[in-house]
Amino acid sequence: MISEIYKFTSFTTSNCYILRPFDDEICIFVDLPPDLTEPLIYVKENNLSIAGALVTHGHFDHALGMESFQSSIYMNLQDEFLARNPQEQISMFTNNAFNAEKFNGEITDIKDLPYEFIKTHYNPGHTAGSVSYEFPELGTIFTGDFVFKDSIGRTDLKTGNHNDMISSIKNVFSKFNPDYEVLPGHGPSEKVSNIRKENVLIKEHLHD
Repeated sequence: MISEIYKFTSFTTSNCYILRPFDDEICIFVDLPPDLTEPLIYVKENNLSIAGALVTHGHFDHALGMESFQSSIYMNLQDEFLARNPQEQISMFTNNAFNAEKFNGEITDIKDLPYEFIKTHYNPGHTAGSVSYEFPELGTIFTGDFVFKDSIGRTDLKTGNHNDMISSIKNVFSKFNPDYEVLPGHGPSEKVSNIRKENVLIKEHLHD
């Protein structure tokens, strides 16, 4: 298994990851931010084929790139409405800096994800349909906006819920392998064990 993971950070500060879990010619995307030009150039320059994309949640800074993505898209359909209708979010965060059309392409429920080596964790809170994707053979967990190195996802946006976030920390994050690396939707990666020890918000909710 190829362990290389390519990370691209969008102008929205959201991360897009490209990994090669099959061999050196097939890749999977994790999250699809608005500007996919550089990631797609990377794919072309390395002669890769795209198996699909795993979207952690429906916010535009992680899903707007669906419009220019020409392969299978997998996500929790609880966030489908957010992903298909980004303009309200864009207006809130960018003061209508750009417009986006409703996405009418195909989205496949992660329940139908064809890869048994990927573990899906449901962790609502940031949005109702937020999920994390675990690759045990790589020792990595892609958490989207659930958990970051030094913080957790905000819960004051549409479909966000603070109580759900606390429950997800206690019942999902607490069970993550401490030796695995968290690759979040924003910011740097960090080992699960270090997040448990050093992330003040995580410590607060794990021990209250």
